Amino acid sequence: MKSNILYLLIALVLVSCSGSNGPSVKLRRAEQLEKFRSQLQTERQTLKATDSLMMALIPQINTAKSKGFEYEKTQYDDLGRFRPEGMDPSQNLNKSYVRCAVDEYGRTQLIATYCGPKNFVVHQVRINASDGTEITTKTIEPNDGTNYSYDIGGTHYQAVTFTYAGKVTEGMSNDSIVLANADTDNGALGFIAQHVDDKNLKANYISIDGKELMVNIGPKTRARIAATYELGILLRENTRLQQENKTAGLKIQYLEQMILRKEIEEAEGN
Repeated sequence: MKSNILYLLIALVLVSCSGSNGPSVKLRRAEQLEKFRSQLQTERQTLKATDSLMMALIPQINTAKSKGFEYEKTQYDDLGRFRPEGMDPSQNLNKSYVRCAVDEYGRTQLIATYCGPKNFVVHQVRINASDGTEITTKTIEPNDGTNYSYDIGGTHYQAVTFTYAGKVTEGMSNDSIVLANADTDNGALGFIAQHVDDKNLKANYISIDGKELMVNIGPKTRARIAATYELGILLRENTRLQQENKTAGLKIQYLEQMILRKEIEEAEGN
């Protein structure tokens, strides 16, 4: 008799447990399904918004490009870049001057070009404004890859590239588009753009042994740098939107697959 009662109690417990687990599983599945659908709606809104913003940026970028830029891309480049007209190195041989460029992702380049005695090796640049403010790039050692030089006789030729990438490379898995020494510019290009009307703006080349050489930044150069800085802002914003757009697209694919799987499970009652 006692054993029969014991078996009956065990059976009641099992029925009770199975009854409580059923609705619980269905409830969790329904909650998860609703969560996926909500996330899907958010990502679709992001995709739509980034599409719209990129479309609005196109005329702004085209206007900025129309301010005297030449597009160049060699067989050695992963990306093309926009260089202000009049800053072709082949047209400015045997002189020390600053020039600039911006690649398709909006990463700007401030290039210190030097021609002079070979005992002067540039690895840093300080920009001085007439109001007493200044900004200094980070240092780039010789033969770094972005510090290119060669000697002919007693003359030293050098081009040191200081870059600004901001957050453009975040989320990019392709190593070929991640620029080495990103942000070595330290804000110098933007500083020049902000002082575009400063007639006494100077670039001081700093050599590895602490010597300095003052290089004038003339009105045409200041204007070209300001235009490059403006174009860089727009291209970086476009790159950021492209990254968000691509991420939203991938999330949408994942969420649609998860929703379909959950709906099939729900229909089958699993």
